[in-house]
Amino acid sequence: MRIKVRVIAAVWLVLLTAVPAAAWEELDKIVAVVGDRVILASELEFQIQMYEVQTKSALNTPDKRDAFRRDLLEQMINDRLILIRAKEDTTIVISESDIDAALEERLEELKSRFRSSAEFEAQVAAEGYTMRELKNKLRLDIHDQLYKDRLINKLLSKVSVSRADVEKFYAQYRDSLPNQPAMVKLAHLLLPVEATKELGDSLRAKAEMIRQKILAGESFELLAQQYSEDPSAETGGDLGTFRKGDLVPEFERAALALNPGEVSPVVHTPFGYHIIKLVAKAEDNFHAKHILLLEHATGADSLRAEAKARALADSARAGADWTELVKNYSIDDKTRTNSGELGWYPLEELPEVYQAPLAGLELNQISEPVWTPEGLHLMKLLERKTARPISIAEDYDMLKEYARRQKSSEVIARIVDEMKDRVYIDLRGI
Repeated sequence: MRIKVRVIAAVWLVLLTAVPAAAWEELDKIVAVVGDRVILASELEFQIQMYEVQTKSALNTPDKRDAFRRDLLEQMINDRLILIRAKEDTTIVISESDIDAALEERLEELKSRFRSSAEFEAQVAAEGYTMRELKNKLRLDIHDQLYKDRLINKLLSKVSVSRADVEKFYAQYRDSLPNQPAMVKLAHLLLPVEATKELGDSLRAKAEMIRQKILAGESFELLAQQYSEDPSAETGGDLGTFRKGDLVPEFERAALALNPGEVSPVVHTPFGYHIIKLVAKAEDNFHAKHILLLEHATGADSLRAEAKARALADSARAGADWTELVKNYSIDDKTRTNSGELGWYPLEELPEVYQAPLAGLELNQISEPVWTPEGLHLMKLLERKTARPISIAEDYDMLKEYARRQKSSEVIARIVDEMKDRVYIDLRGI
């Protein structure tokens, strides 16, 4: 069960579904007036499209679409009322630096949906915007969103939940609360499937040949289009802008050691062999291009990796220290120093590939090797919980959070109701 306060935030990029020109007249009619601001049919339709894209669920009957449109319009009206209330609060001050920081964060989030900065900018242009126009639109949206966020945070900071509140919530909703699912706490050891040394040497030599061409004056971008096996080859190897920590450590260390315009030595990562060109870097971001020669493993390489995984599993079952095995062999940097711990997972939500290997495991047993695109996993079952009804005794903290969210929703609803009593609202029909 998930109870939450929902305030719609407009997203200005990536319509994905084009609206025919003949439909614009109908879409641009006013469907509601809230105070001194209007809600257009085109805004409403845009939010519906975004819902369908983000949730991958089509509103495929007229009745479903009409019902959703009515609910969505009500939410948009409530959103406008919250904004009006926020701007009336003289304690809320939004500075230009606040907007600048939020704008930069929003742009980076949008760029992250694309393979490169060039692809992002091409999409912006395809939708009829310049980057300046996009930033201006985002700036207006962010200005309003910051006001609403500040008001909501202020209101919710005063929400407190007592044990009596939790007990009341539980008594009211216990029959509709879903059972706690069966859960497993897992650790893993991740092994790569590595190509032979001979293939690696051959790829390194080819990469070095390409690098010498670049140093001799040939175009990095044209060579990327000719040789690189990464999708970024189409844009001359442009990877766009990344934050520190976004890319594999080997690549990032080599890129950040360069000055803008410089080309790296050949760099080996789990993906293969790279030649990196740094375009620009700031305090927390860098913009790079690369040429990648993929290190494709063969069937023999896979068999060799599986034999190694089975040998390590046998060692662990024979009493070898699991923590040391993970530390010495796992390539998962995030879990290697923590005995490979992955945390708790609902059993039914685990990818199917893990279901069979875990089904018959006892506590602290090691699974057979599990193949995934990342490599070969040895899974260790640390703890198991069976499915059960939610109870105050065992789930108090979770129930307290549910109760807090419900009280928060009630606070927001009261503010909206108060605003409806004194703000002009005109529904024009949808």
